[in-house]
Amino acid sequence: MNARFIGVVALCALVMSGCNNQSGLDAAAHTATGQMERSAAIGALVHNYDQARAAQQWDLALTYAAQLQHLAPNSALASSVQATLADTNIRADEVKDRRNLAALWSYNVTAATGDASDGVLVSASIASDNKADASDTAPVRLVLRQQPKWGRSLNLILDHGQFDCASDCKVQVQFDDQPARSFAATKSDQNKQTLTIDDEKTIREILDKVRVITVDTSVDGKPRSLSFDVGGFDRVQLERQLQ
Repeated sequence: MNARFIGVVALCALVMSGCNNQSGLDAAAHTATGQMERSAAIGALVHNYDQARAAQQWDLALTYAAQLQHLAPNSALASSVQATLADTNIRADEVKDRRNLAALWSYNVTAATGDASDGVLVSASIASDNKADASDTAPVRLVLRQQPKWGRSLNLILDHGQFDCASDCKVQVQFDDQPARSFAATKSDQNKQTLTIDDEKTIREILDKVRVITVDTSVDGKPRSLSFDVGGFDRVQLERQLQ
């Protein structure tokens, strides 16, 4: 083997060594960059989670927590989120519950019957929950109404049948688990499917302070227990319509 051949072999070996070293450096740099990007992504998710909680955007906070759990379930930052995750779930469920209760209410503004001076009729209504009603009849609606000429009223309205209500009749009204209270009621001679509870103000003012109102009355000679999930009542929305 001559000296020239030996030199070429040595040169090739040196070049190959340099190539291998460069490849290793490139791989290490790529790994380090990936780790930094991952750490930055984890930090951003934790920051966004904390910001969403501070803004009481509970559903959004849960979305960030789920992304963090997928990206880095065993990281120290993920553990910091776990410390408040149970509370976030509870609050998200509360918001969902309020949203569902609010959706049970309907608010309407219609032209009042009569001449133009009668103005508009504003109403808020909710259907009864048949789970508390022993009969299989259609739900009864609880309706709050206000009209400039007639004032405010609180009515129970049937789809069919008629309320049993002689003169000076009363209904028993229970607010959540409190003892039932007796309220005077009136049935119109013209519309026997409507029962007006005389003390509208007392019930209206408590609607957004309780979750369930139960009214015990009688329809077509049979007792009826009417339960209304009123917890989503929006007083502001109703009063805004009156302005």
